[in-house]
Amino acid sequence: MSIRIIIDPPKDLRPEGSIRCDVAWKLFLPDLMGDIPDEKVTRLISFNNWLWSELSTRLGYLRVDVPDTVWILTPPLTDAALAYIIRICSIWSGEVYVSKRENGTLDLENIGDNRWIPPIVNVQDNNPSDPAVKKFRSVTTNGGINGLVDEYFTPLMGSTRSFMRVYDIPPGGTYSRFHSHTAREETYLVLKGKGSIRYGTHKVEVSVGDLVSKPLGPDVSTQLLADKGSPLRILDIEIWPDPFRTSKDVVHYPDHGEIDLLGPGWDNMIPDKAVYSFKDSFGNYDTGYSRNIDGSWIPEDVPGFKKREIKQEEK
Repeated sequence: MSIRIIIDPPKDLRPEGSIRCDVAWKLFLPDLMGDIPDEKVTRLISFNNWLWSELSTRLGYLRVDVPDTVWILTPPLTDAALAYIIRICSIWSGEVYVSKRENGTLDLENIGDNRWIPPIVNVQDNNPSDPAVKKFRSVTTNGGINGLVDEYFTPLMGSTRSFMRVYDIPPGGTYSRFHSHTAREETYLVLKGKGSIRYGTHKVEVSVGDLVSKPLGPDVSTQLLADKGSPLRILDIEIWPDPFRTSKDVVHYPDHGEIDLLGPGWDNMIPDKAVYSFKDSFGNYDTGYSRNIDGSWIPEDVPGFKKREIKQEEK
């Protein structure tokens, strides 16, 4: 069964249970009513996840308790924003319509053409006809260095845990520091050019078609370099454990000797030289002491524990 989605019925029509994108836009993108960002498109992800959640409460191809029609109310939309909304709705239903506002009424028998869009984006197409794809292909971000331009695809694809972007690294440049993550799994696909990837203690040449895996677990650091005389075009896919990308993440930058603690309640950097073995901490778990910044410790009165004793060999 295909459930009909109708976007933006006339303003005098407020069907019960409508998805209120008009209200959500004020909450998530208050300075961009009816439009999508030209920069820092990550702001759109919260809106995207909200809309996804709202659609999931009403739709689903195995659900039997769905209505015939789901209504979506929006503010006046730019062409890019409308195409974006249609794309997201198209993942949830095979019938997506945009209402006509003639005479302020809605004729459900003559709603117009089905505007369904397949969840496909060609990452090699430099002149896409879809206005949403065109907009996301020229988003400026501070995610990379040297003012590089990212092409974002995550909002268009309805992805809940994957974060996808394409970027070009100019000859002699890089996109990011040599780094590792503890919360995000990464995969790199080389779309154009030839270069190198630093992978842990190794440096390996990469070229078109190479798919590089950076799974969670080893905390291996990577860095892509356009060091072969040509630009390097990369499809970068991150996989997160949660849809809102709010998992706490420990990011290590070995070249810089820094560890960033990122996520809700975290916004800190510590030198990696301040990291010590867990052996002493675990071996003295049930004693009272406090740790110094250089890794040494001093006995302390800690509730519930006996004060740690300084052994003869430690004096």
